[in-house]
Amino acid sequence: MRLLRRSLAVVLATVLAAGFLVATPPAPAEAAEAADFDPGNIISDKNFFDGDAMSAAEVQSFLNQQVPRCEAGYTCLKDYRQNAPSMPANAYCAAMPARANDSAASIIARVSVACDISPRVLLVLLQKEQSLVTLTRPTPIRYDRATGFACPDTAPCDSSYGSFFYQIYYAARQFQRYADHPASYNHRAGQTNRVLYHPNAACGSSSVYIENQATAGLYNYTPYQPNAAALANLYGTGNSCSSYGNRNFWRMWTDWFGNPSGEVNRLIVREQGSSTTYLVNGTWIHPFTSTATLNEYGRSLGATQIVPTGALREFTVGQAVTRWLRDSSGANYFVDDGRRFRFADCKQVSEWGHTCSYGIGATPEIIAALQDAGQLRNIVGWQGEWWYVQDGRRHPIGDTAVIGARGMSYANSWMSPGALDEFDVGIPFLAEGYGAENYSGTQGVIRTGSGLVWVDEAQLELSAFDRFGRVTWLALNAARSHATELPNRIQYGSAAYVLTDRGLLQVRAAEFGGASYFTAMQQPALRGIPTAGQAYGPHYQAELGSSTVWLMRDGKREPVTAAERRASTVPATIHRGIDGYLDWIPERSSFAAGTLLRDSATGELLLTSASTTLKVTDTRVLAQLGLDTTPTTISPSVRNGLPRVGVTIDADYGVRCRVDGVAYWGALHPYRNATARAEWRLTHEQLPTDVCAKIPTGAAVDRIAVDNDGSLWLIDDGRRRAIDTQRSVQYHGLSSIPQVRVSGYALHARPVGTPMRPYYYSGTVITSTTSGQQYLVDNHRVLRINATIARELESTLSVRTSDAVIATFPSAGSLSTTLIEHADVRYALIDGELVRFPWRDAAQFGYQRFTSISGTLFAKMTVSGWMSRWVRDADGRIWYVTNGTRTLVDTAAEREAARGQHIHTVDATVLDMLPIR
Repeated sequence: MRLLRRSLAVVLATVLAAGFLVATPPAPAEAAEAADFDPGNIISDKNFFDGDAMSAAEVQSFLNQQVPRCEAGYTCLKDYRQNAPSMPANAYCAAMPARANDSAASIIARVSVACDISPRVLLVLLQKEQSLVTLTRPTPIRYDRATGFACPDTAPCDSSYGSFFYQIYYAARQFQRYADHPASYNHRAGQTNRVLYHPNAACGSSSVYIENQATAGLYNYTPYQPNAAALANLYGTGNSCSSYGNRNFWRMWTDWFGNPSGEVNRLIVREQGSSTTYLVNGTWIHPFTSTATLNEYGRSLGATQIVPTGALREFTVGQAVTRWLRDSSGANYFVDDGRRFRFADCKQVSEWGHTCSYGIGATPEIIAALQDAGQLRNIVGWQGEWWYVQDGRRHPIGDTAVIGARGMSYANSWMSPGALDEFDVGIPFLAEGYGAENYSGTQGVIRTGSGLVWVDEAQLELSAFDRFGRVTWLALNAARSHATELPNRIQYGSAAYVLTDRGLLQVRAAEFGGASYFTAMQQPALRGIPTAGQAYGPHYQAELGSSTVWLMRDGKREPVTAAERRASTVPATIHRGIDGYLDWIPERSSFAAGTLLRDSATGELLLTSASTTLKVTDTRVLAQLGLDTTPTTISPSVRNGLPRVGVTIDADYGVRCRVDGVAYWGALHPYRNATARAEWRLTHEQLPTDVCAKIPTGAAVDRIAVDNDGSLWLIDDGRRRAIDTQRSVQYHGLSSIPQVRVSGYALHARPVGTPMRPYYYSGTVITSTTSGQQYLVDNHRVLRINATIARELESTLSVRTSDAVIATFPSAGSLSTTLIEHADVRYALIDGELVRFPWRDAAQFGYQRFTSISGTLFAKMTVSGWMSRWVRDADGRIWYVTNGTRTLVDTAAEREAARGQHIHTVDATVLDMLPIR
């Protein structure tokens, strides 16, 4: 309605077209619902008369959001500006100073403060009358008629109010006039008013109790209420008797700012534009932190009330809403699906994981609004399964028979999906003798007299456990750390049990290889596991799915055929266990003595015998004894059925079969005498008689052995010492010892000792193969020499050998020059011959410079000619030696003196020791 400044009669007779237009709002932030429209309380006084509700910046931001982009050539409300005049103070509005180029947002905010009318009221009024808030192509005339003030349908608009500023100002002031002079207008707050549906009186009216001045002001501004047709199509048109002004005001406010009544009158509320919803609890509000929890309360407490921003400022924010409540009497409740389940006492609250002080202390209004679901039970039906709530966890009940088995009532509380989500999954709820498995059947537990016993995937295949209840794998995971493993072979005191398809079968441990193959458990851990009776003495066992049947007898097992079973007196029942449950149980076998086996589990090599089992660490020894070296692989159970390991055959090659000897060439070779046995220093392993019967006896072995290459070795104190030739054998006095050809394997297993000293003739030149150093043999000793001396020797005897062999010779010192002495006669070694010095000439060279050699070496050398004091070097120069020095002969007199003397060419070793004078 556009209000006139004329008489009230004129106002009541005037119907403005805008009051009957249906403006298309922007997409609602909170869509209005017609059921929430109250004709007697369209908007609260608190929301209406609130000039400080929005600042100019907030108004500008709101306008920007409604029209992000304006059409070219048009000025949208967010961009509108004008020179605002000054307005004096009056009975309704405070003074307003003039302001040049003032924005629409500023004008709205300043007028709101001056007249104490909410800027939200003015924004809704602008939209309701001219759609100015959302128009992208507004014309100037819309700004002149912005709020519809002083624009009657029957006459032109009063131009004195024809600007945006005046439209805003006078509309705001008018609502204050309504408030100050209520008796001057038709619609009054606090009483029942007759309100028309349409200007056409024939469309009817209804009595409306107008609760507040704001609602009365709206009816005085636009004197019609929406009829049922207008409300039925809240965002469209109704029928010919419909009017829309006040409906649109209420709907637009709701869409933009929430519930215009502004009063919290529901138990669940949320401020417009906020994402947080609260439970109203007296003067407190409690936030909902999950949609699921909100839904649980909303089913009984009703829909969420959307209130304007700031409407909750007077409330105190408390703890978050959970499913837990307390009433004024101290009673505790658990909320689910709009229902309240009452805890019996604080002990039960503790079982559900909290204390009696945990939940929100709720008002009677909240308690009464929730449906009474009676006493809460610890047994809960939820998600199509049964659970037992205890120790703050939910424990699945896979078989409801467990409830009766534990002497408990079947009374339960049925919960909606999500009710127990906050509880961790605990171990399965079981009674003694009852079990549970996961849905895939890969793991399970059974409760016994001592607690939980774990049943693995293979054991679950046994029919003894086929009545287990099914529970979530999370419960099995939780139970895993609390459960004891269930062995397949159990020892309890003197009683032994095997886990079979019918349960625990009591047996004699001796029939299964002895107590070492059984795992000890206490009797309470077995109480509740199905039993299968007794099977003492020989009986049959088999693995699930296997066609092999085993006869358990005398501590071992052996496979038997169906025919053998029919002919036997052993009870025909076949007790079946899981795959592998007989592993390691000794298996009877019939390998011939001397058969080589390989344990598939450990890789160990074993040699069979009727009396003992031999461990083999070196198959080469077996080859040297003439035994088989190709192993047959056996299972651990066959290994366990073999006799106990007594002897280890290692790489020592010493063996005892009737006599002690060395293993080689496919036989056992005894020692020729006690000396030989002592020198070989072998450890002689006593082999069983049946193995010895397969080993032939070879020729006797002594201390001198010949290897595959023909090399000679002396066995000396457990080591092998190399002998280079037969001549050396004789030299060391060993020619009386027989030389026996020995396999390289057996011989080379002995560590290498120092070589035997070779027999080299005196005069032999030895060259080290390691360093190249040369030596001269002198009567079984060696003289260290250099290349010059070796060259002068011109010896036809030379060898190359190792330092180890050279070290066996005593040292005779060094022969550093070719000056040699024997039997007090001095010689010079020249070109392989000894040249004798007259004693006076030798003295000039210095007796100390001559090296003595043995008679043996001397006898092998040729003596020829005489030396003098004159010597020649390699360059042909002649030197005269006197008193251990040398002088070059270079004068005629000196050359004349040397004429006719014995002059020999000497090597550098001689010249270098004689300093030049």
